[in-house]
Amino acid sequence: MATKINVRSPFYLKVAQTNIATATLNLYIYTGTFVANASVANPKYTITKSVVTSGYIVFEVAELIRDYLDITFNGTYDSQVVWVNAIISTTVSSGSATATVKPDNTNGFVAFDGYGYYEDGANPTNAKTIDTGTLQSNKVIFRLNDENVRVPVYTGITDSVTFLFEGTVKRTQSVSTSTNTNAQIDYITVSGSDNTDNYRERVLADGGTLEDNTLLDDFLCDIDDGLVDELYVNSENGTEVIKIKTEPETKYTPIKVTFVNKFGALQDLHFSLKSIESLNTTGQTFKSNLVDFTTETPSYVVSKPQVSQYDKLGKESITLNTGYLSDDYEEVIKQLLLSEQVFLTKLTDRELVLPIIPKTSNVTYKTTLNDRLVQYTIEFDYAFDKINTIR
Repeated sequence: MATKINVRSPFYLKVAQTNIATATLNLYIYTGTFVANASVANPKYTITKSVVTSGYIVFEVAELIRDYLDITFNGTYDSQVVWVNAIISTTVSSGSATATVKPDNTNGFVAFDGYGYYEDGANPTNAKTIDTGTLQSNKVIFRLNDENVRVPVYTGITDSVTFLFEGTVKRTQSVSTSTNTNAQIDYITVSGSDNTDNYRERVLADGGTLEDNTLLDDFLCDIDDGLVDELYVNSENGTEVIKIKTEPETKYTPIKVTFVNKFGALQDLHFSLKSIESLNTTGQTFKSNLVDFTTETPSYVVSKPQVSQYDKLGKESITLNTGYLSDDYEEVIKQLLLSEQVFLTKLTDRELVLPIIPKTSNVTYKTTLNDRLVQYTIEFDYAFDKINTIR
């Protein structure tokens, strides 16, 4: 099995050999089916380095790999990783000792757009004490009424996920290993569909029809088709238990924010309380001479502006408020603010996914001990100008 790596943090390959003189790295980066110990067409990079410190040479390749890892989101939860083959050859000044590479490059690597913290040390893997393949940090998930619970897992480790309600198993889904990049991350849901979020969407996805009227919408809002309170993520390493809590309904329209977390997987966070949108405009001005001297008496038209505007642009922002969360959402908020890919979906228009950028640059972590209620307010900028200036 390929070794899982995270390429938002540096990734070092160290080749050691007695009397090593040079090392050449052929780095193959590709998607699709994994090819073990083989070149795929041509390498993306070929790098040769000479020895500096006697006995070893080091390559740092994370940024090179990340150039080919572009995470996108349009409402569909896809596995977005790349395979990496690192083929290293060496020359020696004398002798014929065997070269060793650490981490072992024999079976190749599967690269995620994840990262580790400083405390995790070099080449962070984000492996947990009991590594079941779960690609999120929080052990509690807050869901909206009749909203899918979506948990990203690494199919190279996870065997199955079981959903329960009040101790009764509602559904178990097996997870299969794959040699294709499009199946390294599986977004497991209680409904069995990665890309539907509620009863209406599940009916339409199955080819059914629903009458579009207010009374039916109100009725469907009271149906919770995906009610679960616990799930078990199972692997040969053990079982991880994740609690599911359903948020109480409020008078506000919830907004879903989807971001790439520290594991390189897409994760949802619902903001169920008040939201406020605002507009900030910028532009330039210039003054004109309006006097018309061609007339018998110099004059000007008072309805014409002396000060004119140009390059007028506007950017919108939105301030969102979470519901009341558990203490471990401190880590979720941290990863949201550190994410480079963040997307917003208004649940009144699920077809429209918009890119946003966290504007909040600092946050104080909250706990039930210190604050009683754990609730966060985060401000975002929409990642585009309000006026279409795409040329």
